[in-house]
Amino acid sequence: MRVLIFSDIHGDTRALARVVAQPADLYISAGDLSTFGRGLEPCGQTLHPLGQRLWVLPGNHETAEQSGEFCVRHGFVDFHRQVREFGGRRWAGLGYSNPTPFNTPGEYTEAEIAKALIALEAPAPFYLVVHFPPHGTALDRVWLGKHAGSRVLREWVEHVQPAYLFCGHIHECAGKREQIGATQCVNVGKAGFLLEF
Repeated sequence: MRVLIFSDIHGDTRALARVVAQPADLYISAGDLSTFGRGLEPCGQTLHPLGQRLWVLPGNHETAEQSGEFCVRHGFVDFHRQVREFGGRRWAGLGYSNPTPFNTPGEYTEAEIAKALIALEAPAPFYLVVHFPPHGTALDRVWLGKHAGSRVLREWVEHVQPAYLFCGHIHECAGKREQIGATQCVNVGKAGFLLEF
């Protein structure tokens, strides 16, 4: 069973075509197919053949409404704030990001993140796909070594310990990995990450 998780395409349909060309049983877009909502439709055309094999999260550049309508138009699965089963495993999905300096349309306060995460808790082991990274890790470093991830997400992962956490959002950390307790964390980036089990 192969699951390919990717993020932060931002309208780059060439990069998206490379992702789709990789064989997988399930594909998960962890947010930001667009930039401020622009460029979603060309991405939809590239992804269209995947149909229900594609689960979609909104990033901070899409609203939940835009992402949901996009899924309906193209026959994809809206994975935002959902717990689903695939391959005998539970998967939880949460889009948007913690607050940014850029006033993007898909941002949650830390309190909103905390509330959303509580609703996603599933019996262990389970896999979490979010757009934004946990704070204070190799996955959320920005300029001058500062950390831009969510403190609430970090605390939740330390407490709940999903088997895996997959994220994107911080472009300069694409491909980085870190372990928080028993949780393997990966910033999947535009190139994506292939999980085989």
